[in-house]
Amino acid sequence: MQDTATKFQQPSTSGLKPVKPWSISTQANIFRTVSDLLLVGFSVRHAIQFCETLYQPQKRDLHVINEQLHAGYTVSQTFEPFVDDQIGLQLRLAEEHGQLTQSLGQVSRLLQTAHQRHQKIKRLLQYPLILVAILAVIITGMKLVILPQIEALAPTSSQHSPNWWWSIAVIPVLLIIICGYQAIKQQPILKRVEQTAHIPILGPIIKAYYGYYFLATLTIMFEGGLGFQEILLTLRKAKTTTLLYQLGGKLETALAAGQPLSQVMTQFYFLPKELQLLFQSGKPRVELVKELTVLTELYYRRLTNRLEVMMTWIQPLSFVLIGSVIIGAYASLFLPMYHTIGGL
Repeated sequence: MQDTATKFQQPSTSGLKPVKPWSISTQANIFRTVSDLLLVGFSVRHAIQFCETLYQPQKRDLHVINEQLHAGYTVSQTFEPFVDDQIGLQLRLAEEHGQLTQSLGQVSRLLQTAHQRHQKIKRLLQYPLILVAILAVIITGMKLVILPQIEALAPTSSQHSPNWWWSIAVIPVLLIIICGYQAIKQQPILKRVEQTAHIPILGPIIKAYYGYYFLATLTIMFEGGLGFQEILLTLRKAKTTTLLYQLGGKLETALAAGQPLSQVMTQFYFLPKELQLLFQSGKPRVELVKELTVLTELYYRRLTNRLEVMMTWIQPLSFVLIGSVIIGAYASLFLPMYHTIGGL
C-alpha cells in the first residue's frame, strides 16, 4: 500500500499546462470508449491512442495525455485538467484500488445521464422560449407604437404617471432569488449539497445524484479491500474543495467522538438511508460489496426516474410562468390605455 501511495504522489501535477475542460458529453463518450477498450484487453495508453482517431476535436488533448502517461503521470493526473474535482477524485481512488475500468464506466454513465438531461431540458424549453420572444416583440411594439399614440390624444393633465406596480412586485423577488443563489454558491460543497437537497422538486434529484456518486465511490474502495477507517483516511487525502474530503472529515470527527456510524450517517440528508442497515447487518465483506453494488445500481435507476419526472413538469411550469407574464404585461399596458381613453 505504501508503494501505491508513493506512486500517486509523483510526479506532481503543478507543472501541467492549464487547458479548457471538456464538455460533459465529450467526457462521457471518451470515458465510455476507454472503459470498453480496457474490458477487451487494451492498455490504457493504447486505448487513449485509439481515442485520438475517434475524437478529432480532442486529438491534441488526448495526445498530451498519452505523452504524460509515458512520462510517468497517473491516469487521474492526466485527466484532471479536463474534468471537475469530483470526477477527478473518483478516478484517482479507482486507480489506486485497481477499479479503474469499472469507475470509468460509472463516470461515463453518470456524465451521459447529465448530458441527456441538459439536452432534454433544452428541447422542452424551445417552444416556451419562442413564445416568450414573440410576447416580448408584441409588448414592445404596443409600448413604443400604440400606447404613445393613444396618450397623444389625451390632454396633458390626464396623462398617467408611469406604472411601477410590476416592479414593486417582481424586483424584490428577483433580488431574493439572486441573493439566495449567491449565498448557497459561496458555501462549502458539503453544506451546499445539504441545503439544495431540501429544495422542493430539485432537491430529490440532488439527493439521488450525490447518493449515487457516494455509493459508487464507496463500492470502489470496498472492492479494493479497504476498511471503513482506511476509507476515511483515503478521503482526507483528496482536495479540500471536494465533497468527499469534507464529508470524510465530518465522519472522522464524529466517530472519534464515540458516535455510532449509523447515527453519524443520519446527520447527512443526502446519504442513502439503506447504508445504515448495511453497516449494521454485520455481513462479511464479500456480501457487503455485492449489496453495495446492487444499491448503487438502484440509486442510478432512481436518479434517472426522478429526472424523467422533473422533465414532465418543465413545460407546464413554464407555461404557467408565461401566462402570469402575459397577464401582468396586458394589465400594465391596457390599464393605462383605459385611463387615457377615459380622459378624452
